[in-house]
Amino acid sequence: MDFSVEQAHIHPSGVQQWNTAVIDGSQDYFAFCSTLSIYVYSSPLFQLKRLIAGHDKCISCLVWCRTRSNQFATACYAGVVNIWDIDNPDDPKVHSINVISPVYALDWDPKNSSTLIISTKTSSVYLWDARKEIKDLKSMELWNNRNESNPAKAQVLRWHPTDSSTIAAGNSDGSIRLFDLSTKTLTKVPPIEKGVAVADMRWDPASDVYMLVCNVNGAIRLMDVTTMENVRTYEREAHVQTISWLGWAPGNFSTCNVRTGVVKVWNVSQSKPIEHRRVGHTGFQSCHVVPGTSRAICSFVDGSVTVFDMKKKQREFITPSGHTETVFGCEYSPSSPDIMATSSYDSTVKIWDTGTMSLQNTLVGQSGVIYSMAWSNCGTYLASSSIKGSVFIWDTHTGEALQKLSHHKQQPAYCVDWSKLGSCLLASTGADNSIVVFKDDGLIHRRFVCPDAMYGVQWHPKMSNILVAGCADGCAYIFDTNEDGKAALKHCLIGHEQRVFHTTWSPMDSTLLATGSDDQTIRIWNVQLDGSNDVMSGTIGRHPSVSDFDCQVESSQYLPKDVKVTDPRVLLGHNAYVRPLLWHPEVPHLLLSGSWDGNIRLWDTRLEGTEACLSVGRGHLADVYGLSIHPDRPFVLASTSRDSTVRLWTLGGDTNVMLLSALRDKRLDDHMNSGVSMLTGDASRKLNRLLKTSDDVLEQCTAIYNFFGGKTGVQDFWVCVSQQLGDNADDNLAGMGFGVASTKERHIFHKNEIVSNASARAQNLESIKMRRTSMGGGIGGMKKDEQIRAAAELYAQCGDLQKYCDIMFDDLGEHERALAVAPGVSLQYWQELSAKYARILAERLSEDSVPFFNACGKAEEAVKFYSRRAQFREAFLVAAATNMGSFPTSDSFEGGAVGEEAKS
Repeated sequence: MDFSVEQAHIHPSGVQQWNTAVIDGSQDYFAFCSTLSIYVYSSPLFQLKRLIAGHDKCISCLVWCRTRSNQFATACYAGVVNIWDIDNPDDPKVHSINVISPVYALDWDPKNSSTLIISTKTSSVYLWDARKEIKDLKSMELWNNRNESNPAKAQVLRWHPTDSSTIAAGNSDGSIRLFDLSTKTLTKVPPIEKGVAVADMRWDPASDVYMLVCNVNGAIRLMDVTTMENVRTYEREAHVQTISWLGWAPGNFSTCNVRTGVVKVWNVSQSKPIEHRRVGHTGFQSCHVVPGTSRAICSFVDGSVTVFDMKKKQREFITPSGHTETVFGCEYSPSSPDIMATSSYDSTVKIWDTGTMSLQNTLVGQSGVIYSMAWSNCGTYLASSSIKGSVFIWDTHTGEALQKLSHHKQQPAYCVDWSKLGSCLLASTGADNSIVVFKDDGLIHRRFVCPDAMYGVQWHPKMSNILVAGCADGCAYIFDTNEDGKAALKHCLIGHEQRVFHTTWSPMDSTLLATGSDDQTIRIWNVQLDGSNDVMSGTIGRHPSVSDFDCQVESSQYLPKDVKVTDPRVLLGHNAYVRPLLWHPEVPHLLLSGSWDGNIRLWDTRLEGTEACLSVGRGHLADVYGLSIHPDRPFVLASTSRDSTVRLWTLGGDTNVMLLSALRDKRLDDHMNSGVSMLTGDASRKLNRLLKTSDDVLEQCTAIYNFFGGKTGVQDFWVCVSQQLGDNADDNLAGMGFGVASTKERHIFHKNEIVSNASARAQNLESIKMRRTSMGGGIGGMKKDEQIRAAAELYAQCGDLQKYCDIMFDDLGEHERALAVAPGVSLQYWQELSAKYARILAERLSEDSVPFFNACGKAEEAVKFYSRRAQFREAFLVAAATNMGSFPTSDSFEGGAVGEEAKS
């Protein structure tokens, strides 16, 4: 048997939200940081060049070298500062130093590619020349503020761009320090408001003595560092994040804030902004204009990063929204196979369409780290558990939290699972040592208390009353939820040397159970259960005879011998804690696992030890926390990790052999009845039935590729084939879930469907007018008016100018823009729209209505307008001009379609 784990797609994480100084760039590259990783893109092509596992602790800042475009530096809360050369094909890290204390800020010497200044939590500022040997940190220290009663920390460092002997530091108390390297003198500029920290500051590129400073309270000022006086102050901008000079427009600078995605452009001579430019749909995290360019690198609170040309007022590149922190869980929907949910340290649950990895919705409101999730059988509802001890039940269509439960005494709820046998029961585990069984309305049915904290829990796939959960005491406990008291405990699995973090039943052979542990092993147990209690009996509700728990297990060592299970098969290979476990839904002896070692391993559970490992999937840069297999494509795997990425994998090797065999025979019989790689799951049976009943070769090939495939664009390819063949194309598309009006997103389109697909997307966006909320709600969702505007722009691009004008006029109120485009529809349509606009102006008592009335053949209404205002001189003048035939009449516009005239 030859299976391999192969990475097919990586969805980058969002930019972290802890620090603002984690984006920067040069003329050739730009980069941003998640919590632990660094994403480096090439600027000309906007392609991901390097993904670097930067630090073991949260990255605090990133700054690009001003003399070498391929070199940048990063620092983290562990005190480590690294210098990177991204053109180095081997190890990009070329220099490193540990300053012990968390690093708050960095900046490069503008004339030296090996020298940095570093500020730390201990209030020290260091000068580091990476070319020189460092004897001790004291020899590097320029100054510190430790002699103050409340030492200020330098949160912003700015080296003077032309005078490399001058360094400025913006501090947590609002003060500014100016250090002269040549004389070793330190000058303190007092804060304008004591205790209000400096948010950002920038040296004026056109002056040696001016510097822009903004504080966290929104105060902005231009300061003369020689006199320490403010040359000018500006209108406050609440929640300001960063400030940048616009080098191509002397005297202009920009600011951004966390509340909106609008950049404000200012001129030093004016106290208020001179221009507003919308860049994003959500508030800014940071914005940095790359020196020597008009390109701004922008990050947002939804985790996305945009490259925006400030001069052209144009977005050049945008990364998709993503989790901004560790992603713990991932689960495919049982009813919509391409839909997947992920949960994260960032306190959100995101819903994705994995066909394009487009974000469909973000569920917000549950506080704390969200560890796990479980879908309901219908795929409409999702349960999630958090470090705060809560379990939420969400309606994924509306984004509403239907239940907010606290069954674990405010202690972490580590895992939640929804019964897969049509039951309304869920189970959750927590640090309070309990397993809580409850209904979807929140009513507790059972509570089992174990010797220590409880972790991974899962319902039995064939018996609705049986569940298993792992414990910190190294055991896994199996309970019968129909039983009372001690009789509820059916088995205790003893063998692991450290806590059992995950447990999972085999869906193909329900006597097999896998457990994973901090002891770096996986154990495969053969568990025999009495199937007589496989139906829930009685009314589901809180058991009347139990006040706090139904079964309390004090210690595994005192349990009766008949409940203890030992002698499992042990799988060896991971060299760190084992986390997710996942049985393959088709090949019954295959098991997948993830670990803190960053690897995904594929196992043959019929074997033991290291020989059981068939393949290792390497790619994640940190702990792997989540695994899930596509319901209809059992050889497509999703994974999540501490590196904040979501990755898609395929199982290759024997899968490719089976694919070719199925394409040749148009059957799966050879792989369903015997053989090492035997297929036994629901998806293969469904496919085989289709192959036997369909005579359509295109339908057969498409179904086979969908089952065995997973590469991006494969399904799109078959849609294009269907379009090219022509016959029954619409029926074929509908069968694949791609009707002409479908909103399902794709990468590749046939030329015959490009316009119709764009029109369908426009209709979907426009449908927001009929809804209460916008699509893709939550963090990162487009606002209602933005979606309507996007619909109008799509209509204009695909040739439906009338729909564009209708939306701009009626929905967005941009009347004159609509009127400017209206002649492209027809002169008669322009006349009707002009008359409509004139009446709107007349209702506002605006004389601006008169030219529009006169131009569209409604001069008599202009006369009435003046007469009602007792402006009889003006009324008589318009009437006289009308009598002379100076204005067009309504008949002038009939049949005047500009487009049709051009064609004729």
